[in-house]
Amino acid sequence: MNYLGLDVGTTRCKCQLFSDTGEILSERSCEYAFLRKEGEYYADLRAIREKAFGLIGEIAREYVIDSICISSFGESFVLLGRDDEVLFDPMLYTDPRGKEEAEEILRTFGKEIFFATGVVPQSMFSLSKLLWIKKHAPDALAKAEKLLLICDYLGYLLTGERIIDYALAARTGAFNLTRKNFDEGILNSFSIDRALFSRPMPAGSIVGEVKADLKKELGIKGKCTVVLGSHDQVCAALGAGAISEGDAVDGMGTVECLTVLFRERPQDIRMGEQGYVVVPYAVGGLYCTYMLNYSCGSLVNWYRKNLLHGYRGAARSEFEYLESQMKEEPTGILLLPYFGGAATPYQNVDAKGAIVNLTLSTGDADIYRAIMEGTAMEMRLNAETAKRYGIKVKHAVATGGCANSEKWLQLKADIQNISVSTLRSSEGGLCGCAMLSALAMGSAKSWEEAKRTFVREKAQYFPHKDRYLAYESQYRKYRKLYQTLKETEK
Repeated sequence: MNYLGLDVGTTRCKCQLFSDTGEILSERSCEYAFLRKEGEYYADLRAIREKAFGLIGEIAREYVIDSICISSFGESFVLLGRDDEVLFDPMLYTDPRGKEEAEEILRTFGKEIFFATGVVPQSMFSLSKLLWIKKHAPDALAKAEKLLLICDYLGYLLTGERIIDYALAARTGAFNLTRKNFDEGILNSFSIDRALFSRPMPAGSIVGEVKADLKKELGIKGKCTVVLGSHDQVCAALGAGAISEGDAVDGMGTVECLTVLFRERPQDIRMGEQGYVVVPYAVGGLYCTYMLNYSCGSLVNWYRKNLLHGYRGAARSEFEYLESQMKEEPTGILLLPYFGGAATPYQNVDAKGAIVNLTLSTGDADIYRAIMEGTAMEMRLNAETAKRYGIKVKHAVATGGCANSEKWLQLKADIQNISVSTLRSSEGGLCGCAMLSALAMGSAKSWEEAKRTFVREKAQYFPHKDRYLAYESQYRKYRKLYQTLKETEK
C-alpha cells in the first residue's frame, strides 16, 4: 500500500507518497499567496484547494494512492453556509482581531479556563476570532452551518465527513481536554452552537473514502481512504519519532517551535500564563506543549539580507561564507532574539531584539554565530522554565530548514546540554502522516513498528562538556538581559 501525506501551510503545500515499507516514492510542493480583502489578509481557501488537489492529482497519475492523511496549520477556520457557501474566509492566527474578545473570555471564565481547554485565551485562537465575527459580521455567523479548520475542511471536501482530531480541536480554545469534546458550557456562554464544529476523534481515525466524483477528477485509481491527520506540529513530532514521554522535536523554521511530550497534565496556572499549552497528542495517553521563539530562520534571513546584503566573498552562498569564518569558542556577544516579539515564556509581543557586547573587532561571522547562540539559549531558557511543570527535555530531533546547519546543531547541543539528531528528510510532518496511515490501514501494528519503518535518523550531535561549561557565564548573563532591557521597549 502507498500512503500520501499532505502538509498544508499558510502559503505552501507539500506532499510525499510513502510505500508501506517506508520508502519515499514521490514528492511535490507548491506555493500560493494570501487572500487580501478590504485591507486584511486571509488564508486563500480556493488556492489551497486547487494547489493541494493538484498535487494529489499529479501523484495519482503515476502511482496508486491507498490513503491520504492531512497535516495543517491550526486556529484559522472558515464559516460555511447552506450549500457550502463561504461566508467568512480564514483569518490568520497572527491577525490581531479577537484581542478584545479574548479579554472577554478571560473576564467570563478567568485564567482557570486553562485547566479545561489547555490554553489561556488569546486573539490567535479560533473562539476569540469567532466572537469577533459575531460582533462585527453577525450575518455571517447567523447563516453559518459549519465551522471548519483547514484539515477538517479538506477532509470534508474529500469525503463529505466533518471530523477533526483532538489536537487541532484544542487550537480553537473551546475544546474540553477531559471530555474530548467542544465545551458546551463555554460555547453556550457566548450563544455559540456546538453543532457548528466538526466531530472530534483521535488522529489516525478513518474519516471515510474519497468521493467517487472527486476520485475521477483527481485520477485516483481504486479505493482511497482518508485517514484523520492533525496539527502540523503534532505530525512533525510524530514524523521525527516522538512517541514517548520526554521525546522532543525542535522545528527550526522561520519560527522555532520545540514540541515536548508528557503524560500528566500540569495543575499550575503559571504554565498557561507563560504561554505553554496542553495539547492532546496523537499517541493515546500523552500530551504535548509548544515552546516558541518567533525569530529563528527569519532572523538569519534578516541578517544576510539587511546587514550582509547578500555578500558571500568567494563562497557559493552566504551560509558557506559565514560558517567557514566562524570560530569555535563562545562569541561573548549577547543576542536577544525577540526581533518579532517574545513568545514563551514572556508572552510580550512588544519585546524587541538586541545585540550586546560588540567591539571594533566583531566580524560578520561573529554576529552570525551570536544568532545561533541566542536562539539556542532561548530554547534552553524555555526548557528550564517548563521543567517547573514536570516537562523535561533530554534529547531533541531537529527538523526544518535551519536543521541543515551542522554547526548550529552542534552549538545547540553544547549550549542546551542535550543530544540533537536529524532525519533523512526535513519534512517530518509528512512522515508523521504516513505513520498515522500505516496504523489506520493495518500495515503497522504499533507506534514502535511505525517508527522503525518510517523514521530514518541521519546524524546525531552530542554536547561537549568543555563547551557547555564555557557557555555558562554567557548564559547566566543572557537570562538577565530581557528584564534589563525591558524598560527600553517603548
